[in-house]
Amino acid sequence: MSILNQVKNLTKHSAVYTVATFIQRLQGLILLPILTDPSYLATRSEYGDYSLIYTFIAFMNVVYLYGMDLAFLRYYFLGDHSRETIYRSAIQFLSISGLFISILIYFCADPLSSLVFADPGYSHFIEIGAGILFLDTLCNMPYLILRAEERSVVFTLVRIGRFVLELILNLIFVVYFKLGVIGILYANLGAAFVNLLILLPFQFRYLRGAYSWEAVRGLLRFGLPMVPNGMAFLMVEISDRYLMPRLLNKEILGEYSASYRLGTIMLLLVTAFRTAWQPFFLKVAKDQNAKDIYSRVMSYYVFVAAFVVLTVTMFIEYVVQIPIAPGITLLGKNYWGGLRIIPIILASYMIYGIYVNLTVGIYIKKRSELMIIFTGVAAVANIGSNFYLMPAYGMMGAAAATLLAYMIMMLSIFYANQKIYKVRYDYRRLFWAIGYLAIAMTLYYIYDLNIIIRLLLVIGLPLLVPVLGLYKKDEVDSLKALTARFFGKTR
Repeated sequence: MSILNQVKNLTKHSAVYTVATFIQRLQGLILLPILTDPSYLATRSEYGDYSLIYTFIAFMNVVYLYGMDLAFLRYYFLGDHSRETIYRSAIQFLSISGLFISILIYFCADPLSSLVFADPGYSHFIEIGAGILFLDTLCNMPYLILRAEERSVVFTLVRIGRFVLELILNLIFVVYFKLGVIGILYANLGAAFVNLLILLPFQFRYLRGAYSWEAVRGLLRFGLPMVPNGMAFLMVEISDRYLMPRLLNKEILGEYSASYRLGTIMLLLVTAFRTAWQPFFLKVAKDQNAKDIYSRVMSYYVFVAAFVVLTVTMFIEYVVQIPIAPGITLLGKNYWGGLRIIPIILASYMIYGIYVNLTVGIYIKKRSELMIIFTGVAAVANIGSNFYLMPAYGMMGAAAATLLAYMIMMLSIFYANQKIYKVRYDYRRLFWAIGYLAIAMTLYYIYDLNIIIRLLLVIGLPLLVPVLGLYKKDEVDSLKALTARFFGKTR
């Protein structure tokens, strides 16, 4: 299969996964006008509580999985045991350990509440979180099966089902019963349980395999080095949320978290790309032109990501102020003070996407132990810079610390990857895309740009491709063929 056809296959699955990821994240965006309305979450401080409990859940997800979600895909394609044995061993191990950890969390809810919220009075949040974590762990494995089998449409339909159910439950618990943050957790717990039931049929065939401790050891050998890596990565991702109520206050955390959620629009693209990318690059790893494929994918990702970052940066301030109901905007007016962090968060996630792209060598050469170095250094830099930048510059300082950490992760993995699995990237295309984005964002922060200038800056990025000749012959031929088909012509 040609490079372009391989990339088309990746793009097809990425597009479907984008729908799944978008639907999953859409819930947060749909609920944003509700959760930032004082009628449902009375204060920004309460939104800060919502942010903190999900910070805890995100962190503990790494502990529950032991890195097996990443190890499973690697051994599914390149392992010595049968796929059924690998799956049965993984799900059985995770079920037992997950139940044990959830029971432990339940009985330690008071001290954990003091640790997360600096107040033991939130132990009921922690208790419900333990149930959510256990159910999500069990749901994770059948989702991996769907990814490995490239059943992206089924994956998306199941995600949509969960989204619809959780949205309905949120409207019942939060809007109708006005239960606040506890209502959000009840909705999550109920949706996770139903989601698990729906996913059961997709794993029956794999449950016929025999449990193998040797297979578990192999998964753990690959996955466990990912656990400190995952924790360090989450420190990059969530340390600002944990430190902000202590260095600033919970009101500012609520304002910051709401705008941060809008900044995760870029994470939709990155998560969808990562979901399709990992099984894809492992599947083509033995192809003769594998490195050429990886290089081409990097170029396409950077251009698409830069365009998304630039577009959202230039127009998000207008979008959030559009009334969606009488007296209600996408983001409550009390939260508009955090909008200036959004471009920095968008850029941070774009850089994270480059980092994801660069993980090919780590997986193929089985050097997962290096990941903790990349994320560990970034986590230390993030926490240290937060202690300096947050008191001095508030929310903007926290966002800048996040950007710095992702840049460190990206540069360090690039250096290591080129040592162990050298890929020749098209640096000319990458330079122009990233350079143009950097200039446009600098103008955004320095000047008060009118909407015409913003539009011209967005249009200017795709125009770089023909103006500077940033294309290859097979790409032009493919575009001509696509154009001919579109207009009903024959070649």
